[in-house]
Amino acid sequence: MEQLASGRQNQKERTRRAIVAAAAKLIAAGALPTMPQVAEEALVSTATAYRYFPDQLSLLSAALQDAYAGAGERFQPDIATEGDLATRVDVAAEGLLRRIVDREPLVRTVMALSLLRSVDGAIPRAEAAAVRPGFRRAWIDEALRPAEDAFDPDDLRLLKLALGAVMSSEALFALQDVMGADSDEAIVVCRWMARTLTTAMVREAQFKSPANSTKNATNRG
Repeated sequence: MEQLASGRQNQKERTRRAIVAAAAKLIAAGALPTMPQVAEEALVSTATAYRYFPDQLSLLSAALQDAYAGAGERFQPDIATEGDLATRVDVAAEGLLRRIVDREPLVRTVMALSLLRSVDGAIPRAEAAAVRPGFRRAWIDEALRPAEDAFDPDDLRLLKLALGAVMSSEALFALQDVMGADSDEAIVVCRWMARTLTTAMVREAQFKSPANSTKNATNRG
């Protein structure tokens, strides 16, 4: 009996893995698959798919976890430069955005699922947001690491928030979908915005520095 129960459990796990793998495959192809589509791809009935996952969102969440397995390492910051801050941010923006373009179907699906969850009244907003891995934070933090002690904390946070808006899949896809830019042009625009924001903040920090404050007071005297 024990062996029989173990065999059934193994079969259930294989079926579940097949359903998740089918959903992940469809997502990688750029789809936001329905339960019947996943069931057909997994060679099981729709009723069977629903026995393992109560709704489309729960299935897609599991599939995204599977699809993102190992992606975290690929999205880790790679900023091989010790140049000025704007240069570091430029390198970070291009590195992150190129990775997003390389995995565009997956990233778009993550965004779609997050939005679907955010409008589901039964799901807390924090849970909807948790669907998105937020790799941009690590890239921005690493790019701005030399400024940690040089900037006012409020200014540094302001810059990080601003960069989070432009070093992003949202900005990239808006430029493509709404403004008609191709992916390369969209990346150029996002990099320019990131450099411009950083340069402006560096100038502001320099203006606020004690040395400049003393110089300005002397000039006024």
